[in-house]
Amino acid sequence: MDPVRIYSEAHGRLIDLALGLPPGELSAAVPACPAWTVRQTYAHLAGVCVDVAAGTVTPPVTDQVTAGQVADRDGRDIAEICQEWRTSAPVLLDLMRSQGKARYRLPAVDVWNHENDIRGALGLAAQTEHAEALLDFSLTGMGRSWPQERPALTVTATDAERSWTLGEGTGPHWRGTAFELYRALMGRRTTGQIIAMDWSGDPAPVVGFLSLLPAAEKPLDV
Repeated sequence: MDPVRIYSEAHGRLIDLALGLPPGELSAAVPACPAWTVRQTYAHLAGVCVDVAAGTVTPPVTDQVTAGQVADRDGRDIAEICQEWRTSAPVLLDLMRSQGKARYRLPAVDVWNHENDIRGALGLAAQTEHAEALLDFSLTGMGRSWPQERPALTVTATDAERSWTLGEGTGPHWRGTAFELYRALMGRRTTGQIIAMDWSGDPAPVVGFLSLLPAAEKPLDV
């Protein structure tokens, strides 16, 4: 995937969106991040950018760090938060270009998912561009560490006509659009939603290992 492109495009869209939102929508709860409002999700995104660009944090960031990023920006209005994010983004993008380690691709993962979290909170349609590339990034990483004793898993992105196999031997086959599969991997679907997707074979032996982040507690549409 191209993390710089993914990050910069999402950053631009989110800044434009934020500056046009009325106060009521900025204070709306984000179901995918139930502890945060829309404004607080922006505070986290700005905080990650500032911290990684400054070298005070190395991706991935912990829940404690993200909570601090939100708390540090409590009371700031959205224009201040966006300006801070806009100012720091070029430094982060340069770092993402120069660092070859996979961890420096994680800000792109974070901003893409949070863009959709925010869009879901506001009743907007999903932003699906780059879903296939992000899905490939995550499944490739999962495949490297898939335990031999676990049943193999085949995953097919039906809109991309592309498949991945994790492990060796036989096992269930999981199908869906690249967007739905990736959102499930990133903890944006409940376990029940994942099981209800298109499966061949029994998903029970693998479904508990499919969310790279804790599975959503309540069903999400975006």
